[in-house]
Amino acid sequence: MAQEPKTDEQELPAFPIRAYQLIPDPNRPDVVALAIETEQGHRLFLATREILEDLGKDLLERAAKMPPKQTATRR
Repeated sequence: MAQEPKTDEQELPAFPIRAYQLIPDPNRPDVVALAIETEQGHRLFLATREILEDLGKDLLERAAKMPPKQTATRR
């Protein structure tokens, strides 16, 4: 008997990103590894060109909706 998919919402842990890196694979030029570092460690994600283009566009659109970065003023 097949199980019904769960419909309950689930909270996922969120960790601040400390750093990221794009790592090309010379053996697979059609993908790149996106390494994201958090306090809990590194995670690697493989992405195609299309995913990177969409992600870049979405990140820029989201950043444009955020308040501008505050610069420190000297006294």
